[in-house]
Parts: sequence; structure tokens; C-alpha cells
Amino acid sequence: MKLLSYLWPDSFRLRLSLLIGGLFLVTTLIDSASLEPQMNQRLLQDKGEVMQAIAQGIAKSLAAGLQQRRRELTLQAQTPVFIDAPLDSPALRGGLEQLRQANPGYAWVGVIAPDGRIASASGGPPSPRIEFAAPLHDAAGKLRGALAAQTAWDWVDKLIAERLPRNTAGEALQVFIVGQNNQALFPPAAPGQAGMPAPLDNAGYHEGDWPDGNAYLYADAKIDAAPGPGWRVIVRQPPQHALAALNRLRATLALPEWIATLLLMIVVYRLASAFSRPLETLAGTAQRISAGEEQVEWNTNAGARELRQLSQAIRQMATTLLARRGELAAINASLEKKVEERTEALSEANRQLAERATLLEQMARSDALTGLGNRMAAAERLTAEYQRFRRSHAPYSVLLMDADHFKRVNDTYGHAVGDQVLQQIAATLHSVARTTDFAARYGGEEFLLLLPDTDAEGAMVLAERVRTAISAASDTVAGVITVSIGAASAQEEDDTHETIVQRADEALYRAKANGRNRVEGAG
Repeated sequence: MKLLSYLWPDSFRLRLSLLIGGLFLVTTLIDSASLEPQMNQRLLQDKGEVMQAIAQGIAKSLAAGLQQRRRELTLQAQTPVFIDAPLDSPALRGGLEQLRQANPGYAWVGVIAPDGRIASASGGPPSPRIEFAAPLHDAAGKLRGALAAQTAWDWVDKLIAERLPRNTAGEALQVFIVGQNNQALFPPAAPGQAGMPAPLDNAGYHEGDWPDGNAYLYADAKIDAAPGPGWRVIVRQPPQHALAALNRLRATLALPEWIATLLLMIVVYRLASAFSRPLETLAGTAQRISAGEEQVEWNTNAGARELRQLSQAIRQMATTLLARRGELAAINASLEKKVEERTEALSEANRQLAERATLLEQMARSDALTGLGNRMAAAERLTAEYQRFRRSHAPYSVLLMDADHFKRVNDTYGHAVGDQVLQQIAATLHSVARTTDFAARYGGEEFLLLLPDTDAEGAMVLAERVRTAISAASDTVAGVITVSIGAASAQEEDDTHETIVQRADEALYRAKANGRNRVEGAG
């Protein structure tokens, strides 16, 4: 106690200054300690929501990339060489080599026979890899095998790098792709690594211990249309990195807190120098300023020197605060403008994304060579028309046509001329068809024309018109191109739309058998 009495100053001004300054500092520290858990929890929540959005964005982009590659492989499976050439022939192996060279992302492509053996292949399988496959059918629609491709994970790595925010380089964000049986598939060093957490329910993100003994803040998102069940994206970050921003803020505010404490002690020391009317006047003036009055006269020239100095300090502080208030207003206006600009940019990005999704939807239902609908689009339209027939009994018919001697065209003049012949047939078919009709490339050289509100007699008339127009419009180096057409109309006993197509196909085969370049109706 005696030592404390020696250290404790005798001056009232110093005692009051130390007491108030110490109380201010202790109060600041207590407030900071009491608010820190709430701030930590709020910051982790914000980080978790951001990580959830990142995981969902990567999952959607990865699903779109997988679907695009699967569609590309399906379209390649419909090329003539994969329809006609024997599975182990040099022509088919050449087609595989051309396919791999045209698609650098395919490290290995091959044809798998129905018995499971690899009939032909090109390239070497990467490790680790992603696998895609598409069925192969011959011209008659019979399954003859599967076209398979394997890609490395390089494009996935690039996709993830593009989807990560640019300002997260130092935040130790890690992205994993997890497949079946909760096994890590990506990054390349991760396959075979155990210790992936179980899928989250509805929280979207979670903070907890991983099997490796470390705690992480992580979020996951399911990958739609993945090659296997249970595929998902996990984004994780150590909690200490998530709280790094709060620690930097705390370190930044430490010095201003000490400076504010020191300034407060000086002000208290000055205020305690005297108890006089000038002090009351000064207090009244300070109260007017705190009430928001900006234009105040300072009548404190009389009094002690310390009081005049305090008056001058408070005047400067009030001027600075008013200036800072103006600066804060300007900063707030600037921030509002930036938020508005970022909102507009986000709206534009969403619009472009919607346009790209619409374009991809159209590409998925159109034939790349002829511009007509593809088999998927034909199946959708046939299903819709059959359902309408069941509701309203409105008649409709189907024309199924096949280019005569098309294989001879490819063998004699090459596939480029064969493609030109198919495009010529598609253009003629599109010009002859009515606005209500629907035309599609149904197979290699096989086309389908859906005729709503058309009975059997009308279908035969339009089929003859199509046959004549295609024969008359041939202007390729292959000479006159003819087609054989089978026509079928919907009947009450038809179970599905496929029954009608099957009857049109049978009529088409009769037209082929009866000499080609003719129209046959279903019996």
C-alpha cells in the first residue's frame, strides 16, 4: 500500500485524468471482449454463406461441363463411320484418331463391343480420369456397342480457378470433388485420400473437425448429372483464416484506442484545472455543438491559460469532426454509387447467363449438320402430338424417309459430299414442309416429318410431294438423290407414339424393297 501511495500522484488533475482514462480503456477492452464472440460468429456465418455460394457455383458449372461433353460424344456417335464401319476396322480406328485430335481434351477414346471388350481405341488413359460413353447404333437402329472417352481433370482445375473469387488468394480456400463412397476424386493428389466428411443436410455449411484431426469451415453442393451417384463439391477453409480479417481490424483499432485514451486524459486534465464561469461557458458551448449546432461563438478568452488551451483544442476537434462528417457523407454516397454499379453488372451477367442457357437448350435439340431437330427433339414432339391425339382425337401422321444408296455416295464421293447431300435433303424438306409440320434428322441418313392435323390420305399426298421435290432439287456432285418414304397415321389402337413410328418404319422398308424412290403407306 505504501508503494502504491508513492506511485499515486498527489495532483487532483492527474488523478482525475488517470482515473477517467483508465476507466475508458477498461470499458473499451470489456466491450471488445464481450462483442468478440458475436463478431466471430457473424464473420464465420458470412464466410460460410460465401463458401456455400462458391460450392454451388462450381457444382453448376461442373454439371454444365459434364453435360456438354456427354452431348458432344453423343453427337459424334451419330457420324457415319461409327454407324457403318466394323468395330475393329481401320476406318473406325481412323475415325477414333480424328475424334481425339479434334478434341484435345480426350486423352483416350475407344469403341466397346456389346460383350464388354475394347474393339478399337486411340490414345492412352489418363490417371485420374473422367469417363463418358454414348451408345452406337447401326443404320437400322440396332445397338452395336458404345463410344467411350476419358478426359483428364485439367479442364476441371481451370473451371474451379475461374469460379473462385479473385480476392481469396491468401485465404487458404481448398476445393475438393468427392465421388461415390465418399472418396476424393479431385485435386489430382486427393484420389484415394480418406477423411472426407459426410454430406451436409440443409445447413449448406458447417464448422467442425475433419477425420484428419483439424477443424475447418466448409460447405458442399451436389453435382447434378454427374458420371456417378453421390458426386459433390466441397469448399473448405481453416477458421483462423476466416477470422483473419477480424484480427487485422482489431490490430488496426488498437492504436486509435490508445490515442483516444491519451487525448481523453489530456482533456480531463485541462477541464480539472479550474472551476469557474469560463468553464461553465465552455461547457455550454460544448453542449450546443453536441446538439448539432455548427455556427457557435467561442467567448472563452478570459480565464486560465489551461482553459483557453482547452477551448482551442475543443474548437479544433469540433471543426475536424464536422469535416469528417462531410467526408463520411461523401464516402457513403460513393459507396452507394459503387453498389449500384455492381448491381447493374450482376444483372447483366445474369442476363448473359440466361441467354447462354437458352442457346445450350436449343443446341441440345438441334442437329448440328442440317439445322433440323435431332432425335431428342423429335421424341418430345411425337410424345406431345400423341398426347394431343388422345385428348382431342385430332389426326396426325408421320413420314419416315431414308436417302437411297447413301452408303454408295459416301464410299464413292467421300463424307464431305455425303454431308452436302444430307444438307440438301434437309433444306428441301424444310421448304416443302408446312409451317405446322416438324422436321428432324432421325438417324444417319434418315429423316422424320411430323404432320399435325393430317390423315392418311393427306400424308400420302404430302409424302409424294416431298419425294418429288427432293429428287428435283439434287444439285450435288453425286447426281440425282432420291428418297424412300414410309407413311403412317395415328390410330386408336396405338399404345404409344413409338407404335406409329414403327409402322412408318415398316412402310419405309417396303418402299426400299419395292424398288426405292417411292412412297409406301402403313397397312
